[in-house]
Amino acid sequence: MPYCPKCDMEFVDGITVCSDCGGPLVESEEVAKAMRAAEKEQNLARERAMYEALTEYDEDGQPETADLTPEEAQALSEIQALSEAQALSEAQTPRPERNYVYVDKSQKYNDLKSSASAFLIVGCVLAAVSVLLWTGIIRLPMAVVSGMIFRGALTLMAVFSLVVYFNTSRDAKKMAPQIAQEKQRTEELIQWFLGQYSADGIDEEIPGKDSLSEEELSLKRFQLIQDYLITGQDLPDQSYVDALSEEIYGRLFETPPAG
Repeated sequence: MPYCPKCDMEFVDGITVCSDCGGPLVESEEVAKAMRAAEKEQNLARERAMYEALTEYDEDGQPETADLTPEEAQALSEIQALSEAQALSEAQTPRPERNYVYVDKSQKYNDLKSSASAFLIVGCVLAAVSVLLWTGIIRLPMAVVSGMIFRGALTLMAVFSLVVYFNTSRDAKKMAPQIAQEKQRTEELIQWFLGQYSADGIDEEIPGKDSLSEEELSLKRFQLIQDYLITGQDLPDQSYVDALSEEIYGRLFETPPAG
C-alpha cells in the first residue's frame, strides 16, 4: 500500500500525495524503511570521510586534533553536532501537526454577528460621548487645541466602529443563505460515504488490526475514511475532509446500533 516516509502513514491504492505533509508517497512501508536506512548510511559515510580528511593520527593510530587550524576544528565540531542532531531526530520524530481547524458557515455567521454587535455597541457609545463633547455638555480639563484633537480622535473611532459594524453585518447577511447549502452538501457527502462503505468493510482494509491497540485502530480507521473521501470526492480543503471524517467516524464506530 502507498506509504508516506515522513509521516509513517499508509494510504489506500490510488493516493500519490500525503494528506498530512503533502509529500510524495512511496510504494510501501518497506520501501520507506529502506530509503531511510540508505540515507542514514550515506550521511554516516559522508561524515566519516570528512572526519578522516580533517583528522591526523599519531604513531599509535590515535587522532590528533591539536594541530588543526581553527577552521578545521570548527568543521569537526559541526560534523559532531550534525551527528548528534541526526541521532536525536531519529530517536523521536514527531508527526507533523495540522494548524488548521475547519470552521463551518454557521460558526462563521455567529462570529460575524457577535463582532457586529460588539462594534455597534462601541460605536454608539463613542458617538454619544463625541456629541456630548462637541456640544459642550461635557467639558474637558485641557487646552483648546488638545481638546479639539481628542474630540476629533474620538469621533473618528466612533465612525470607524460603525463602519465596521455595517460591513460585518453585510457579510453576515451574505453568509446566512450559505449555511443551509453547506449543511445539505455535508449531509450528502456523509450519506454517499455511508452508502459506499461500512464499518466492517473499513476494518477489513486494515492489515493486522487484531494486533493494534484501540488508539492505533482508531487512527487507521480515520485515515482510511480521509483517503476514501479524497479519492472519491476530490475535496480540496483538508480541514473540511477532517471535519467530515470525524462525523463519519462517529456514525460508523461510535453510534450504538439500533435495537
